Amino acid sequence: MITRCIDQTPPRRRVTAIADAVYVTLASAMASALVVRITTAATDHGPVPYVLGLPLGFLAADVASGLIHWFCDTYFQPSTPLIGTMVIAPFREHHVDPAALGRHGWFERNGNNCLAALPLLVLALSSLGSQQSASVWHSVVNGSLTAASITLCLTNQIHAWAHSDGPPYVVRFLQRVGVLIAPERHIVHHHGSRERSYAVVSGWSNWWLDRAVSRAEAVLACLGMRPIDPGLAHE
Repeated sequence: MITRCIDQTPPRRRVTAIADAVYVTLASAMASALVVRITTAATDHGPVPYVLGLPLGFLAADVASGLIHWFCDTYFQPSTPLIGTMVIAPFREHHVDPAALGRHGWFERNGNNCLAALPLLVLALSSLGSQQSASVWHSVVNGSLTAASITLCLTNQIHAWAHSDGPPYVVRFLQRVGVLIAPERHIVHHHGSRERSYAVVSGWSNWWLDRAVSRAEAVLACLGMRPIDPGLAHE
């Protein structure tokens, strides 16, 4: 049934392709401006607090990728109004045809993520406005916002590399050392139990996120929101 739903999804419209290009272009411009402001800003505390915030933001993006992936794999249908076509269908398509993510063009693959990251990029840029007199805590938060927003833009691309046989050398190196999720780690989500290993940035958070989402499902079930049939979601 899920395959039938995807097959019935209308082809990408020109306006959607243009919108994706706009989202990616805007996010790229804002991320570039953010990097420029970071490298040229002077603070009373030096760069250390800011640098300390970077891994926190990267980890937050990994957690966010896992939570979104879990939710879109577990609830609603591609036919759900508003979110079905844009949000749910790509996740379900990915389980029917994992290689499809790599066949998408750059804008199509990254457009939705860049759109989702725009508010965070705006927040990060505005937060840097008072960097000169920022407290240590403020600098740490700025670093976290920077890393989280840029990583969120790249989440689908990182996910696609986890399905690629020949990613760029630098990417493969980062996969081997565990900074980015490697194909051999992500494949766990697609074989055997698909109700685990949802995080697709680094996968660092999967060890506890698997248990957390299981408990979240139990709570949501008590509230009347039950997971869809796993066979319907993934086959």
